[in-house]
Amino acid sequence: MFHYEFMIIAFVVATMLALVFPLLGGPVVYKKLSSSGDALAHSSLAGIAIGLVSGLNPMLISIITCVVSFLIIGVLRRKFGKHAEIGVVVVLSGAIALSGILSGYAKAANFDSYLFGSILLLSYEEVYVVAGLLLVTLLFSIFFYQRQLHCLYSEEEAHISGIKTGWLDLLHSLLFALAVAIGSKAVGALVVSSMVVLPTASALLLRKGYCFTLFASLGYSLLAMLGGIVASYYLDWKPGATSAGIAVSALLITLIVRALVTFFKKKALASRG
Repeated sequence: MFHYEFMIIAFVVATMLALVFPLLGGPVVYKKLSSSGDALAHSSLAGIAIGLVSGLNPMLISIITCVVSFLIIGVLRRKFGKHAEIGVVVVLSGAIALSGILSGYAKAANFDSYLFGSILLLSYEEVYVVAGLLLVTLLFSIFFYQRQLHCLYSEEEAHISGIKTGWLDLLHSLLFALAVAIGSKAVGALVVSSMVVLPTASALLLRKGYCFTLFASLGYSLLAMLGGIVASYYLDWKPGATSAGIAVSALLITLIVRALVTFFKKKALASRG
């Protein structure tokens, strides 16, 4: 498997994205904005369609549309107040409509390759882009760890204590949008939102502290991404879809194991009583 250069590149990119997705997706899950990943994924697809139709770089246009979409979601969430989730639905609906219309003007083969990703066909330039994203994400996660944790616990208290919550949220939102846009090329626009949310969701089932959940989500993400590459090589499946399938399976297994552990603990306590 590693005799092929494209497989080595795929493994490197999969490892980097497996670290990026939980680091940026975790806070989104904690803020109960998981659906925004779907909205951005479809915005990315709309950007790709614009790029293919106009002859511009699809990844560049995808990044721009994702960033703009996340900013629009932020504005709409504030406008709708208690019904903030409507902002996500508006952007999601608009992105689906735009990508659906423009897909008719793009070459079907080129457009379809972005639906489930093409991690086996990435260029060195795209690898460098992912590496840059990982570096910035790591620096952001390390430098703002305590402040971000404070904001997740209570944004109001964080603001009172002097943390610039608005700027921190904006910076994270921009990085998250970049991760979805760049990840769409590698794992697919229909899959990237799953990889952003599911590893953290699986880790949350373990019901440990924030730090443990963060590292557990990294483990789940690495399992899904790298497992997807290996399984797709031997089974001739699509890597992105395979990774999503492994992520879902890992969540279900974690859920079942946790339920069994809880059941036997209760049974043991009942027998003692």
